[in-house]
Amino acid sequence: MGHQFDSPFEVLEKSFVLLVAGPEPLSLDGRALSGLPSRPIPLDELRGRLLHPSISYRTRDLALVMLLLRAKREGGAWTVGLSGVVLPGLRRAAVTLAKAMPGRVLDLEAEMLAALVETIGTVSAKADRLAARLVWPSVRAGHRFAARERGWREWEAPHPSLEAPLRVPQHPDLVLEAAVAAGVLSASEAELVGESRVGEVPLRVLARRWGVPYDALRKRRSRAEPALVAWLLTRRPGAIASAATYRRGRNRGTRPGTGSATTPRRPDRAREDSL
Repeated sequence: MGHQFDSPFEVLEKSFVLLVAGPEPLSLDGRALSGLPSRPIPLDELRGRLLHPSISYRTRDLALVMLLLRAKREGGAWTVGLSGVVLPGLRRAAVTLAKAMPGRVLDLEAEMLAALVETIGTVSAKADRLAARLVWPSVRAGHRFAARERGWREWEAPHPSLEAPLRVPQHPDLVLEAAVAAGVLSASEAELVGESRVGEVPLRVLARRWGVPYDALRKRRSRAEPALVAWLLTRRPGAIASAATYRRGRNRGTRPGTGSATTPRRPDRAREDSL
């Protein structure tokens, strides 16, 4: 995507991968799903199977209903899991919009993820065409964001001497402190994430510095990050983009450009295969 760090979609994908890694991956019971193996199905495998054209819409919707009910009831990892399963649909929808405003891809993705999280909390599990009902609110949010950006640039055009007001990003350390205050991370977990991700200190260096085995640190971080991302998605969806914007400014020393935009074509109707 042209940036040197993880975008909101990439953060979600990496968190999703962490949830399905290891000996006990986040899984859905396939015994209730016709056409799928009668066993626990890790969510990454489930995502691939649901995208296959041989899977019926009924099976796809039933699997999403099961995931949606778990996300509504338990939140956290299951919200990340469901978001990861429908992420391919969001990526496809974002391609055209991202080309229209290349300098605002991070904010676009954050807007779309925020809409997805809101939809997970409000959409009925009994709704028809659940895949489309989960994805298209995010698509519409992306189009609204593009329209606002286009309007902002049109307003700016007659006043070339006026600079757009700076967006004030939230420092990643403040996000980590808030996560500790909310009980999402312990102080040591926040320090680990901050040093290794924000400070970019290799885990092996931290292991030697702190006198802790490398594998222990790696496992501790792999447990902490999904919890942090789930909290960011459900409580503070803009914080992911804010942290990314901070890092972009720190690495480049400049504010990201606004690029150019064209009028996005509005979707005619929701498609049932929009996973």
